[in-house]
Amino acid sequence: MIKINKIFSLLIIFLIINCNYQFVKADAESKALDIINRYRDIARYTFFTTDGHLERYPSGFCGGTPIEDCKWDEYVEAVILLSAITLIIAVITLIFGIIFWIFRCLCFGGCKPTHNLLCPGAKYDPDIGEGYTKGKVFILKLVTLIMVAGCVAVFITSLKGNSSTTSGINNLSDTVFNKTSYTLEQLTDISNELNQTKYQQFDQKQEIQSQLTQLIEDGVKLESNGEDISNNAKDINNIRTKIIIVGLVFCMVAAGVIGVSALLGLPKISRAASISLVILIPFMWIVFSVHYPINSVVADICISYGTTGVQQFSNFTNPIIDQVFEGCQNDSNTISIFQDLESLVNNLLKNATDTSCNKINDACNLAFPRYPDDNPALVPYPQNVLDCPPTLTCSNSTLGIYLFNTTIHDFNYKCKNAPTCGDVSTCDITIPGAIMTCDWVDVSSINSCSQGDCKYNEQVVDISKQIISLYDVLTSLTNLWTEKVIPLIKCSYLMPFIDEIQNIVCIDEVNSLDLLIAPTAIFAILLTGLGVTGILGSKRFNSHYVVKSNA
Repeated sequence: MIKINKIFSLLIIFLIINCNYQFVKADAESKALDIINRYRDIARYTFFTTDGHLERYPSGFCGGTPIEDCKWDEYVEAVILLSAITLIIAVITLIFGIIFWIFRCLCFGGCKPTHNLLCPGAKYDPDIGEGYTKGKVFILKLVTLIMVAGCVAVFITSLKGNSSTTSGINNLSDTVFNKTSYTLEQLTDISNELNQTKYQQFDQKQEIQSQLTQLIEDGVKLESNGEDISNNAKDINNIRTKIIIVGLVFCMVAAGVIGVSALLGLPKISRAASISLVILIPFMWIVFSVHYPINSVVADICISYGTTGVQQFSNFTNPIIDQVFEGCQNDSNTISIFQDLESLVNNLLKNATDTSCNKINDACNLAFPRYPDDNPALVPYPQNVLDCPPTLTCSNSTLGIYLFNTTIHDFNYKCKNAPTCGDVSTCDITIPGAIMTCDWVDVSSINSCSQGDCKYNEQVVDISKQIISLYDVLTSLTNLWTEKVIPLIKCSYLMPFIDEIQNIVCIDEVNSLDLLIAPTAIFAILLTGLGVTGILGSKRFNSHYVVKSNA
């Protein structure tokens, strides 16, 4: 009873975990679809590639045109220009920040607490009650701390998005590389097996071997290039990750320092942190600008643009997938690059079957004179060596009947004048009609005959062994085809791979990038606000210049 309860409890736990996983997966898909829909609706424009005219670029990957007709320069420009405004903001922020701090003491309020907003006037005199009111300073500190708290939230979110994006890119590289490597290993194993001597008798074997060799050579080059690309992509991705992490940390430190300055009244520290934001704010806008167009491209790849809109992720609703993996709408279809190989192997199997059937048909037509009761005085009648079913045609599906369920007749010879069967010493066997068949024995099958049940006639034994040998080669070839080749060349092998790539790119990466893109923009805005409060705090956080009374 206790054991049953344990099993039942484990089953409930498993169901809860599985349901929770399915819920999380569905939630991730839903979020990704919302993000992709959002990016799909963003207008894109070209300017430089359209002779200096600002033109709206059509929706979809390459504007919805077939890949072979894509005008890549226009598409790339349309994607890059998505970040044009934020890049301009980054440049303006940098230039303005430098100008601001160069001329800070001459204008922009001055370096010391003074009258007037921009052009410095007379300095405040705390001894006569001049300075900043406590209320205004309190509000400034409160706003500063609220923005610092916001920076903490977007800092954590950005770190998570950056980490998830890095993992997704590495996972994508590993998935593609591992699939390529595994496919090559399988093709190499198939090629090595086909090199066995027993397959050399078939005409198509050499052509199949040639195709396999070419596929393997192309695959090795692809694997080598893919490995280089994968390693380079990982290296660049790791550098990108480290740069962003370092930048995010510096931004958070600067924000934290301004927050601490507000709490502890450290105007000089506030000023130093504000100066650092001259570099850090443009950095955050650049991070946003670099990653923002990526989700636009991903949105193009992951969905199709049609009148029905996006209902769900689907492999062949996307024209890109449809073009690249054309013909794989059904799992049972053959991947296009393997169709010639499939045709050759089918011909080889047909050739092997025909060769085996020809041997069987020859055995079916082979007959010897059989004397009733082994009496040479009686009239012989033709006895077929193999009792072939008269209504059955030899084919790949019926070979087994011939080999394992058809009676074969073994027999011996003797001189007609000899008293015992097997005695050929009493006559000249080269003289026609001097010998006769005798001791006919029914053997249950060709297979049994080849394994030793046929004891007399070497010709019958040889025929049986030849047929079984051909059948064994055919069986081996068929097993190689069905167990190793078919799983490799059918779309059922490719479709799970496409689904896996789709999950990585269209769900995981979309969600990860969104965790990085939106927070970095918010971070840049908050840092801009903190830059303002930090500049103001460089004077207002000094308690010496805060009005002590209302006098």
